[in-house]
Amino acid sequence: MKPIKIVLIDLSGTIHIEDEEIPGCVEALEKLRSCGKFKIKFVTNTTKESKKRLHSLLKQLKFNIDENEIFTSLTAAYKLIESQQLRPLLFLDSNAIEDFEGINTENPNSVVIGLAPDMFDYEHLNKAFRFLFLFNLSLTSFTRDIIKKGYY
Repeated sequence: MKPIKIVLIDLSGTIHIEDEEIPGCVEALEKLRSCGKFKIKFVTNTTKESKKRLHSLLKQLKFNIDENEIFTSLTAAYKLIESQQLRPLLFLDSNAIEDFEGINTENPNSVVIGLAPDMFDYEHLNKAFRFLFLFNLSLTSFTRDIIKKGYY
């Protein structure tokens, strides 16, 4: 059996719930780190807040985690957008938008939808679907391409 090189730890619901640590997780993480046998990365599929905000919350909860150890679904979206030179129409909460600083959003040719309840109305969603149809995209083919090309 090959040795473990990296441990991936989900964040929300695993080491914290909202703004509360799950009891014992800070100590357990420190014990895991102290073995020094592998890297630790933290993953989450949350789109409601930026990596910086999430990191700040984790620090407040006394977790010893570097921001570069966190990989979010927004991180994955950013990397895909950057590598494909896309100009997204962003449907994101104001707490998450900072993860897309530096990305050109003029004359959009793609859509990124995250948890943004204020934008889940007819006007905004209709705009997103119009872009999908304009560029002859479908959510299914887009997802299939992401998986096929190894982006996800």
